[in-house]
Amino acid sequence: MSTETLSTERPISPATERLSIVDCDVHPIVKGGMNSLFPYMPIAWQKRLKQKAAEIVTVAPLTLRFEHPNGSALRSDAATPSGGPGGSDPDYIKTDLLDKHDIDIAILNCLQPGAMAAALAGPDESVVMCSAFNDFFLDNWKLTGSGPLRLAISVPVQDPVAAAAEIRRLAKNPAVAAVSLPLINIRMGNRYYYPIYEEAHRCGLPILLHVTGTDSIYYGAPHAAVGLPESYIERYVSLSQIAESNISSLIFSGTFEKFPGLKFLFAEYGFAWILPLLWRMDRTWRSLRHETPWVKKSPIEYVHENVRLSTQPLDEPERPEDLHTLIKLFGYDLLMFSSDYPHWDNDMPEQSLRTLPLEARRKIFGDNARKVLRL
Repeated sequence: MSTETLSTERPISPATERLSIVDCDVHPIVKGGMNSLFPYMPIAWQKRLKQKAAEIVTVAPLTLRFEHPNGSALRSDAATPSGGPGGSDPDYIKTDLLDKHDIDIAILNCLQPGAMAAALAGPDESVVMCSAFNDFFLDNWKLTGSGPLRLAISVPVQDPVAAAAEIRRLAKNPAVAAVSLPLINIRMGNRYYYPIYEEAHRCGLPILLHVTGTDSIYYGAPHAAVGLPESYIERYVSLSQIAESNISSLIFSGTFEKFPGLKFLFAEYGFAWILPLLWRMDRTWRSLRHETPWVKKSPIEYVHENVRLSTQPLDEPERPEDLHTLIKLFGYDLLMFSSDYPHWDNDMPEQSLRTLPLEARRKIFGDNARKVLRL
């Protein structure tokens, strides 16, 4: 199945083995709400948002039906020494996550602008908000590209032309490692997204896809199949459908033929579903190639060339060796480590994929990310 195989496999890596780790999904938070963003907005927009008493929240506001069963998706023990929510202090992220778990580089992916851009703000508001969030982190968190923290910039998906302009505005900043594209209820292979893809492709930046907290709840955000879930758990489990549908859309629309060098990282959708999806796409493509003649290669090849998946959430079977068998079947090259810090279901590197061979762990925990992200 894999286009990249290992000639030999060494034993499980010992606890003392030093891995070079890139954490592809860490969630920072703007502490202080809208007031912290006002310095990064035009005065007219500051007045408009103050007039309507607009505010941002730690996570997307949820209905009672989908409120987290424990009260918050944030770990209470990740709160900062000053009492701020987990992810709101760059120094504490370094201390509590990077130093404690021996992580070299962390990609900051803020979900607050993602929720705004996807569903919680209008198109014009989302343009201003995304730029303000990006500038806030680059400036206030002193991101230079030489330290351990890098940024996935957020773009206003409701306005693809403005999103492309935001990529163009910040692409040369060495602290920018990827483009965080919030998803809306338009499949990703649709031409709607082409301005965004074209600019990211031109600038050599991968596109990071992540749930925003608005999925399967708010109008405009992507929805899983059939209908509205009835609980947080049901919604959480079904979110992987969004990634499956979008990967299929990207391939059969011909997006990877049009933008051959563009990489897509699907973060926090899991990965156990990728193998049956690959098999089904390949079988159907071989049977019905005449319907999509622009798809010139097997879907399996496109996925290995253009798609990556984060390791979190890590769905572990009862027998650890079964997980290794699954990953070995679809290939070690498809996975990139992510912790999802500071969320409730985060996975730390010393606890993750311990039964994999050393070469596989090296690829998943660092090498694959260095080939995809701009580091």
